Amino acid sequence: MQSRWYHVPRIHSPGHGQEKKVGWLELFYDLIYVATFIQLGNALSYNLSIQGTLAFAGLLVPLWLTWTAFTFYANRFDVDDLTHRALTFVQMFAIGGLAVLVKDVFRGETMRFALVYAAVRLVIVLLYARTYWQQTKARDMTGRFAVGFALGAALWGFSAFLDAPWVYVCWGLAVAIDLGLPLGRATRSLTGRYPPDAAHLSERYGLLTLIVLGESFVKVLTSVSEVGGTMEHAVTGAMGLCIVCSLWWIYFDDVAGSRIKGSYLSAVAWVYAHLPLTIAIVATGVSIKKAVFFELTEIAPEGYRWLLCSSLALVLFSVAAIDAVTERRQSEFGDRYRTATRFASALFVLLLAAAGGALPAWAFFGLVALCCLVQVLLDLLMAPLAADHEMLHEGMQDAFGVGEDMEDTSEEASQPPKRHELRAAVRKGTPSELRRDLYFHLMDGSWWLIFGTLLFLFFLFNGIFAGLYLLEPNSITGGDSGSLSSAFAFSVQTMTTIGYGTLSPGTDYGHVLVTCEAIVGILGTAVATGLMFAKASRPRTSTLFSKPVIVTTFHGKPTLMFRVGNARGNEIVEASISVSALIDEVSPEGHSLRRLRDIKLKRATSPLFVLTWQVLHVLDETSPLFGLSEETLEERLSLMIVSMTGHDATYGQTVHGRTIYYPEAFRFNHRFEDVLSTLEDGRLMVDYDRFHKTIAESSS
Repeated sequence: MQSRWYHVPRIHSPGHGQEKKVGWLELFYDLIYVATFIQLGNALSYNLSIQGTLAFAGLLVPLWLTWTAFTFYANRFDVDDLTHRALTFVQMFAIGGLAVLVKDVFRGETMRFALVYAAVRLVIVLLYARTYWQQTKARDMTGRFAVGFALGAALWGFSAFLDAPWVYVCWGLAVAIDLGLPLGRATRSLTGRYPPDAAHLSERYGLLTLIVLGESFVKVLTSVSEVGGTMEHAVTGAMGLCIVCSLWWIYFDDVAGSRIKGSYLSAVAWVYAHLPLTIAIVATGVSIKKAVFFELTEIAPEGYRWLLCSSLALVLFSVAAIDAVTERRQSEFGDRYRTATRFASALFVLLLAAAGGALPAWAFFGLVALCCLVQVLLDLLMAPLAADHEMLHEGMQDAFGVGEDMEDTSEEASQPPKRHELRAAVRKGTPSELRRDLYFHLMDGSWWLIFGTLLFLFFLFNGIFAGLYLLEPNSITGGDSGSLSSAFAFSVQTMTTIGYGTLSPGTDYGHVLVTCEAIVGILGTAVATGLMFAKASRPRTSTLFSKPVIVTTFHGKPTLMFRVGNARGNEIVEASISVSALIDEVSPEGHSLRRLRDIKLKRATSPLFVLTWQVLHVLDETSPLFGLSEETLEERLSLMIVSMTGHDATYGQTVHGRTIYYPEAFRFNHRFEDVLSTLEDGRLMVDYDRFHKTIAESSS
């Protein structure tokens, strides 16, 4: 038990089964912020212009940053005494003051707002300063954050005595400091040593999103009830509530149901993507409130039409950004399709804003609501199974814990030797005719490499030909003579064989260049088409190899095991697996050498490989690994190469898969967890969340 009057803040160490729960004070704290967001939204509704929108977003950014700063502090430290509660209440009062002063900023009066916001930041500084003084273990982290936030608070306080535009310059610098503080290498290292509780953070950001969405729901109901809703209001109100419910679904079934990829920068991107998401949801609530009162048979007002569509597009863009740094284990489609779908939907919603100028309000608002409902349908099609929140929190903790460019300083950490792919070997003195070429790089690289290369070449050649056209001013007719833009536009039309009829060659020199460029365009199109087709038609295996290899007793004999899974679930016919081990041997003459020895499997072929395959090798007297033990593993085995081939019934081609196991992948006296089960409707389910997990066997 600890004193409620005073106790030392303790560092919270996240662990399985020890996730931090959201406290009542944190929930109360969130309500004050959402009340301030409501005032910002009201100010936006009365200042619907480019300047008003920028002011709305610009004020919400620092407010969100203070919420995030407090959330991370409460996440990392366990403290709930009188001092902590008093400081929290002081900050809440100051945030309430900001809600009152929001309208002043829209009128250009910034002094009082800057001073009160500086007080808000000062409370964060005091929280970290108090922890620095009382908790010696994490002083390197608390000191860094206290200094960083103090600098931001000082800039806000100093800006109160400046005139425009310098006051906004100071605000921008302070915000840049807050945004950049977590990105520094020192902060990343400290995050690896004192990782936040990812499960708690997921709940905190989810709760804030939930309350902001609920505020949109309340706005619709309140507005309709104030005017005594008609049937038209009931229809538009239902459309607005469908949009809000769809946004809830998208976030809590897609964003909150995904796990962050295992890198620190992915975790930071996940956090920062919630900033535009919050801005967009607040703006969406404002626009829906106005859309409820559209005259259904008239054209929707242009300002609110663009506000609704742009805010929804920003929601989808933000979700796409989060999708890009997360993975969803229950999805039937790759994560890149989720991201591409959200981006494409955002662009479509923006097009609706322009198309709404030719549609009655009921059709425009209905199409917007339908687009949001389609997002829900796509989510169901992509992920028919519910999220496993236990695996989600484990994956998020990996991202917020030790990440790239950081090292684990705990005594228990044992760093395995750094391994490189065999293909990464340095090749010196390779004959010129056998070296890699551009085609090899493009086929071996990603789609982004192909698109980037083709786009670069497209602009490069059009720029070259545009320059050649400019060598003779009258070589192009119908455009501005000597204009680079006209020359470039004519080059694009010529290379792509568009030809709108306005621009044309005007001299013999121009005709010669057009002929040359037409040849380059036709050949370039053929090459790009062939390259894209070759890349798209190349089969890719869906073979998944277990990360560990186990050595255990099976049917009374020592047996080496690993397993293979067909992650895509399509039919691979006549699959075969071969295993070779690189073993250190000494010849009778005393020569030390490494030899590849074939490993005989109990079953090396399978007529149909759809689910999983447990590969077994008995370590008997005929095995090159006979007598292998945990003590002799490093001395005897360098690596083990596994390759699988089979005929993919979907592609109609042979597919290949391979992996390499190093000694650190071997686990002795373990067994694999079962991954196969039967659903209630009789279908088999393969749980790939457990595919790499093993269970230690009892020594008895």
